[in-house]
Amino acid sequence: MAIKTRITEMFGIETPLVMGGMTGVGYADLVAAVANAGALGFITAHMFASAEALEAEIKRCRDQTDKPIGVNLTILPSLNPIPYDEYRRAIIESKVTIVETAGRNPVDHMPDFKANGVRVIHKCTSARHSVSAEKLGVDVISIDGF
Repeated sequence: MAIKTRITEMFGIETPLVMGGMTGVGYADLVAAVANAGALGFITAHMFASAEALEAEIKRCRDQTDKPIGVNLTILPSLNPIPYDEYRRAIIESKVTIVETAGRNPVDHMPDFKANGVRVIHKCTSARHSVSAEKLGVDVISIDGF
């Protein structure tokens, strides 16, 4: 039985359940299983060394489901450069239309995402961050914390 909410309508899913990006397990097999169960899952971009590897994982996921899937882009400081711009390109070129961002706000990514019809869910840990994300134009705010 499908449950109809603003989230299910916005993302074309059957149940208003979202499996956010999870380091170590956010691979195609789990994301496809979540999608096939009617919910929304996110491949975790930063687990892949390159945009090409991320694109391959998106394809592998799509080989297992025709339901909506997303990509998590957690924006964090790092000693080793993380190819965020290349990940963004891979997301857009792979025609992924749902991105979950977390960490630092996605200000650098929003223009390209919006220009290409990508909806953005931003994970926030405070009301202050939520207000900032809303001003940036994210589509959904996910409040995470204790």
